[in-house]
Amino acid sequence: MISTDLRHAGFYGHLHDISAITAPAAAPDPCEDTDPAELRKAMWYPVQGFRGTIHSTDVASDTTASGLSTACAAILTAANLKKGSDVLVIRRADTNALLPTDTPEQDVFYLQASGTQGEIQVGRSVATAAIGTDKNAKGGISIISLSNLQATPPASPIRKYKVHIYFVAPCSNGTDTIAGVNGGVCKAGDDTIPTLKRLELEKVGQMKIVPLVEGIDYLKIEYGVDTEPSATSPVTGYIGDGTVDDYTQAPGDWKTVIAAKIYLLARNTEQTTGFTDIKTYRMGVDASDNFTVPQAVGTNARFKRHVYTSAVQMVNAAGRREIP
Repeated sequence: MISTDLRHAGFYGHLHDISAITAPAAAPDPCEDTDPAELRKAMWYPVQGFRGTIHSTDVASDTTASGLSTACAAILTAANLKKGSDVLVIRRADTNALLPTDTPEQDVFYLQASGTQGEIQVGRSVATAAIGTDKNAKGGISIISLSNLQATPPASPIRKYKVHIYFVAPCSNGTDTIAGVNGGVCKAGDDTIPTLKRLELEKVGQMKIVPLVEGIDYLKIEYGVDTEPSATSPVTGYIGDGTVDDYTQAPGDWKTVIAAKIYLLARNTEQTTGFTDIKTYRMGVDASDNFTVPQAVGTNARFKRHVYTSAVQMVNAAGRREIP
């Protein structure tokens, strides 16, 4: 699921040249859910990550992902974010465009894009707002068109704009509520099954928590960066050449990320009688950077575990940097 989403990171429909879009002055807020202009700027960042730290000997000394924005920290609170696990942000458009007979959903964010232009739009939902061949998601006549060598070029396709934030929560069924969040948030007294979840941009002023897989102890990510050649290519407009130069847990510039290695530590949801887990699970290549999961102790040692890994090329981000 995460691998598929990462392969689509940076997919913005027909848009292949984002130089016309103003890049944000700093890394964008993953939990921005009101301002189309800020969401548009954030398209420069197909992925972002926030790193938790796994302590080498003491599970209680794990630390939660650091650097979250104020808006995200209000949702991914200490009670809702499992210590030690990373947070992964993916931005992209839906692979299915609206049909001419479709009506945009009210207050949902959409992307309309040509090869060199892109606009984030807020949909309106009324009976007469089918997009036809000349509308935008707002219901007006589109100013972004595809050429297609037609005398009256059709409006560019319209796709839902997606922001997915993957994280591990310390509970499966959260029962707390937070304003502007659709879905339960973990709180004291909830179940203690660690669960992979996804925070999604749902509509204006609304995020949504979607539980995905129970029994996930840790999510850890290493990012492949493309930083050489360091000079901007006159052909592509980017530095790099579409190939990974190094893997790191903390990229200096998230715009250079074109690949990722995913590590998931899964555990049974029920204990195994008579079993004691004495293994050490490595969640990355850098053991000196606390990427080794400590031995489980007490009742936590009775769960059987397995590490799953995957390496993913971000096709869209890498493709824009390939030098012909």
